[in-house]
Amino acid sequence: MIRGGRQPDGTFVLASDEDGRRRVEAAALSWLADIRCLLLDMDGTVTLGEGALPGAVDTLEAWKAMERDRVFVTNNSSHGTGHYVRRLNRAGIPTVRREVMTSTDALKSYLSALSPDTCPTLFPLGTPDFVGELADAGYPLAAVPPDAASIRPDRTGGTGRPVDFVVLGFDTTLRYEKLDLACTLIRAGVPWIATNPDRVCPLEGGRVLPDCGAMTAFLQTCTGIPPLQVVGKPDTLMIDLLRRDRGLDARALAMAGDRIETDLEVARKAGIRCIAVLSGVSTLREIVDSGVAPDLVLDGIADLLPLLRGLSAQSPKEVRP
Repeated sequence: MIRGGRQPDGTFVLASDEDGRRRVEAAALSWLADIRCLLLDMDGTVTLGEGALPGAVDTLEAWKAMERDRVFVTNNSSHGTGHYVRRLNRAGIPTVRREVMTSTDALKSYLSALSPDTCPTLFPLGTPDFVGELADAGYPLAAVPPDAASIRPDRTGGTGRPVDFVVLGFDTTLRYEKLDLACTLIRAGVPWIATNPDRVCPLEGGRVLPDCGAMTAFLQTCTGIPPLQVVGKPDTLMIDLLRRDRGLDARALAMAGDRIETDLEVARKAGIRCIAVLSGVSTLREIVDSGVAPDLVLDGIADLLPLLRGLSAQSPKEVRP
């Protein structure tokens, strides 16, 4: 169901009655005609756990049938890109590599910009997938010494090599020894970067996992030093990369997601259209109170399908190239 949306004059309207619903729908059909690439959050927007949310498969098939691009943009760095491609395919959503971008991709791009002529040594806090993607990209990696007593309060941390950056991902394999060494390096002056600010990761059944944002708070509280950068949403780096690589204008992009502080905020910062769904973390009341004013608020991604059908039913003259 449509819950609300922004009007052409910028005001946000709740679809609390038939008149409000019609006004929101008319405005959405107008700007949806311009969208060439739909950016989609995954957890809580398209998937929950290993399965697709109700109606997600049909909605995304309809979007693809309109010969428009889609890219799944996830802050979750605990898995590599290949994992998400396989996961989406298992969920019934045919997906290829170029249709997925993770915060690890953003991290690698950010590191390349910081050190264009060298390959910096990293100390990663992350899962084997996260560490593997950095190793595959050619970054030298430092590891926790076998004996915790060997940790030293300098830029090597006792790893045997100077460390250029501490990089923090959503580490579901986190051990105290990793935190100890990371804090030691950061106190010794090694800058650190986090992949995303999400405090929790939603699971089926209402459970949540501590996410990278919670781990970021630990490191910052312990060291008193904030990260040099948090590269995932709401930072616009992933959207900037997609725009650059695919030659897309901001007016041709829309972001669909469930979180105010990441998905909705990155759309606002990047100057692109925003579709909020209520199938994940944020509630309608929280969205209204936030003042973000998404272009469209839906109960779930499935509620985009009737709008796509309405768009397809328009005559060729009405659908803008």
